[in-house]
Amino acid sequence: MRRNHSLTILTVTYQMKNKLIADAGSSKIEWLLLSDSGEIINRANTIGVNALLADVDEITGIFSKIADKLGVDGTLKEIIYYGAGCATPEVCEKMRQAIASVWDAGSIQVESDLLGAARSLFGSSKGIACILGTGSNSCLYDGSSIQENIPSLGFILGDEGSGAALGKRLVADAFKGHLPKPIRDQFMKIFELSLADILEYTYRRPAANRFLASLVPFMKDHIWNPYIYSLVLEEFSLFLKRNVAMYDGARSLPIAFTGSIAWHFSDILREAADAQGLKVNIITKSPMDGLVAYHS
Repeated sequence: MRRNHSLTILTVTYQMKNKLIADAGSSKIEWLLLSDSGEIINRANTIGVNALLADVDEITGIFSKIADKLGVDGTLKEIIYYGAGCATPEVCEKMRQAIASVWDAGSIQVESDLLGAARSLFGSSKGIACILGTGSNSCLYDGSSIQENIPSLGFILGDEGSGAALGKRLVADAFKGHLPKPIRDQFMKIFELSLADILEYTYRRPAANRFLASLVPFMKDHIWNPYIYSLVLEEFSLFLKRNVAMYDGARSLPIAFTGSIAWHFSDILREAADAQGLKVNIITKSPMDGLVAYHS
């Protein structure tokens, strides 16, 4: 009995050293359980959430499922959550409370996904950090904090170059007759979306940005088509012109990107940047590896 009791104490002490890091986008949340020595214990993905748009019940439901999946048992030393939509103190506090209702942790830190991207891409160095995923965003990072942010404004007013913006252009061009007919016919055949369906998914159902971004793999498969290629190039050019180029030092500071859209269309992104005299350094698919290095 004494042996089992000692084992229990040792197990809890070990768990107290663990960190849970979350990189939360609108489409996917990547979770990673990290030991205090930097060893990856477990990792998993769940459906994404935008903290600004989601309600507390939806958030806690997602968090509860991942707690079981990761096998977290006991008190964590620290939880660091980088989330889409975590742009105000009020939203960050909502997320902190949702996290606290699921996990017991020594400390809970909630930050924007943009700060997570900057820390992942630059660590303690200065540069312009950009996200191109379901949404898009950018900031001027001084190696410690965000000094300036051209607001994203979301997929209705902004999010240039994002998956949602690309999907929106694709759908609009398909139904307005701008897509080349062979491409349009394939699009209609694959997705079987009527005009009524499109209006339903984009104006009435939640997570319209995720729906629009879900159409982007079609563009990747047809990137050989000049029209699709030009559409992607134009969206990236808009992102760079309306966001990145607005920062002081944009043509002298290192520029780096993270996110699935930047990763899968990296050649076109670099082409768009070169045309505007901007030099892109690093492009990563996800911030997580960089965040592990930062928090280790």
